[in-house]
Amino acid sequence: MKIRFIIPFVLCILMTAGYANSLWNGNQSLHAYADLLPQSTERQLQRFDAIATSIYEAAYSNNKQAGFQHIQLLKQLMADDLMQSAGSLEGWSAIESDAKQLEKKLVGGSSNSNWLMEAAKIRLAADALVHSDHALWLQYEKVMLDDLSRVEKAWKRQTDDGAIAARASMTSLENHVERISSALSIQFGLGIERELMERIQYTNRLLEANASNKTNEAMIDRSLQALKASMDRLIDKSRSTESMPVIATEPVSNPLSWTLFLGAVISAVLAWSGWRKYKSDPFGVKPLP
Repeated sequence: MKIRFIIPFVLCILMTAGYANSLWNGNQSLHAYADLLPQSTERQLQRFDAIATSIYEAAYSNNKQAGFQHIQLLKQLMADDLMQSAGSLEGWSAIESDAKQLEKKLVGGSSNSNWLMEAAKIRLAADALVHSDHALWLQYEKVMLDDLSRVEKAWKRQTDDGAIAARASMTSLENHVERISSALSIQFGLGIERELMERIQYTNRLLEANASNKTNEAMIDRSLQALKASMDRLIDKSRSTESMPVIATEPVSNPLSWTLFLGAVISAVLAWSGWRKYKSDPFGVKPLP
């Protein structure tokens, strides 16, 4: 009657060994995969972020030689296909366009050329790739809401120059949206960035037309409301938990390991139960003569 506990005991040992082997090999393969893809991508993005920061610092101090050197490093890094595994393709195109524009200004030779805007756009976009949950561009949300508030107050002035004052205030909002445009594109695609810029440009045309013709006031009111709604959608989207992470996370579950683990537990219970029955009746039930 020893078979009552010997077979479950052997199964328990085999499944326990299989579980340990699956767990060990599974972790090794997962870590190896992580070294090949996610972690390698993360290292590339961190280097990209460091170079973008150096470009911005060079632009802030107007060090064109350092800026040119760093932009060459940035272009070499962007040529790596691995970089395309993070962010959106539209965002990478925007960064590439910013880099080309910045390089053009540096090569132009003009000592008064302002390349801080392009450097800031690249810096904010790189930061959005590495720190998507608390990116630097998020700090511009309140700034842009303040810009829009000033535009609305200027438009509602009880004077004849309301449209002119509002159009002047729109310049600050337009510059701030332009500065974060590449960061928006790399994180969300072109949709929200394009919508904001189109709303701003349309409102600007209405305000400029109103300076000579006072017949489109209702259209300006509606356009400002639509612009405010677009900004609200941007804020809601930036705080949404459904945003896709920039870098894929490492998988940690292994169904085979769980199957072997549960099998080992069940076999151990059966072996223990069989052992107790064997101790109480080692020879089993004898048939009657």
